[in-house]
Amino acid sequence: MTPAKWSVGHDGRVPQLVAPTERVHTSYLTAIADFHAEGRFTDIDIDELVDQSEFLAHVNALIAQADPRTSRPDGYVPDTVLWWVDGTEFLGRLGIRHWLTESLARVGGHIGYSVAPAARRRGHATAMLAAALPVTLALGIDPALVTCDVDNVASRRVIERNGGQLDGCEDGTLRFWVPTHH
Repeated sequence: MTPAKWSVGHDGRVPQLVAPTERVHTSYLTAIADFHAEGRFTDIDIDELVDQSEFLAHVNALIAQADPRTSRPDGYVPDTVLWWVDGTEFLGRLGIRHWLTESLARVGGHIGYSVAPAARRRGHATAMLAAALPVTLALGIDPALVTCDVDNVASRRVIERNGGQLDGCEDGTLRFWVPTHH
């Protein structure tokens, strides 16, 4: 199935994978608040990002993560951050790590994704991962390692629908290799 068949917006449009953008400011803050309620992305300060200039700085910092010259903490690698959006609606985020550290080779892999809680169970994760595979290939990654918790059945299905082949399980984490070329 094509990504368009997996995920269609409420108005019939197909969401797009784009660089972080100011146009989803309001819906991004709502999604982050929902993630916070789950205990996720708690390092993002919603109150600070209400200010338009602070949000723009946040967007630019996310975009800069792809540049190998950007300063980052030890153990972090360049990461192309993309957002899954439908018009002004933020639906999810995806990161493509440009290479693997020893730690990322066990847990994390090349690609990580999260769908906004309000947008789940509509095929967005499957479509988002499919849309990211050509970007991943353009970064010289083929195949891509994608991991998920052993009990995360939904994420396992997303990975398998995108051609992921199970490589094994370590410490409760399933490891899949996903071809990035078709």
